[in-house]
Amino acid sequence: MITIGIDVGGTNVVSGLFNDEGRLIRSRKVPTETSQGSAGLLGQLAELCKTLLTEEGLPEGALSAVGIGLPGFIDFKTGEVDAANLPLVRTPVAQKLSELIGVPVTVRNDVKMIVYGESLRGVGKGFDHVLGLTLGTGLASAWVSERKLHDGAAGLAGEIGHIAFSDIPYVCGCGMKGCLETVVSATGIARQARDGLAAGWVGLLAERFPPERRESLTARDVWQAAVDGDGFAIETFRRTAGWLARALAPAIALLSPDIIIVGGGVASSGELFLQPLHAVLSSSLHPLYAERLRIVTPALGDEAGLYGSSEFAREHLSLAKEASA
Repeated sequence: MITIGIDVGGTNVVSGLFNDEGRLIRSRKVPTETSQGSAGLLGQLAELCKTLLTEEGLPEGALSAVGIGLPGFIDFKTGEVDAANLPLVRTPVAQKLSELIGVPVTVRNDVKMIVYGESLRGVGKGFDHVLGLTLGTGLASAWVSERKLHDGAAGLAGEIGHIAFSDIPYVCGCGMKGCLETVVSATGIARQARDGLAAGWVGLLAERFPPERRESLTARDVWQAAVDGDGFAIETFRRTAGWLARALAPAIALLSPDIIIVGGGVASSGELFLQPLHAVLSSSLHPLYAERLRIVTPALGDEAGLYGSSEFAREHLSLAKEASA
């Protein structure tokens, strides 16, 4: 069964062709087409599928299914997508792309596809119960239990970035105040740092980013300052880890995962973030959970979403065939 997995972002589209054994044999990365509306983006995705097949010397009829991971809210029953940073508003992506390429198409949230890929082919392989999350521009999570991805009612499971806390002062892009992702994300870390410097914190970060340069400060700059020993930068990561632990602790008690995968740009800071996260969680959980707490970073990198989308499409097609037999 030849399948294609696609990970669509606001900046780039990454696509991959998978052989019968589910092995990635060819991939392409191109800038996302957003200037021509939804038709332009869907046309780009269709052409990418055809290009991958052509480059591998395969006829279009060899393709069995396509899976796509997209940011935003997705009605998994209809395939309709609302994505703030893409030209998609109640767009039936699965249906329209299927019409363009002639094979079944599945569409799910990009974070869910990343975690699904890691659970089956990456660092979560061999574990039955996997909780994964990504900390990038925003914060989201996914739950995979015994190879099954859980969407929840209306497909909204996993949006932990929109849990609101009374001591988080920022207004989220969703309109709520105090959403977790306003602080637990790359943009959130940079926001905390800028506000701290404006409030008078001193040190390496303050020296490197005087007021006239402060708006250009990023989470990576905070990480570098922390690595170089800046106390305020280190505390920013600790505080961020503490906020995330407050949301993760009840999830761990509720789900009892074998492993927790923490990905995204913030996770690349390594032990600077993961060590305080593990410490706070350990102190917040019953020993039966704390003693088996395992927090890891992803293994598949940019390919995780491709593997997840491809495997999901493959599984969906197999189930459809069984149901019709």
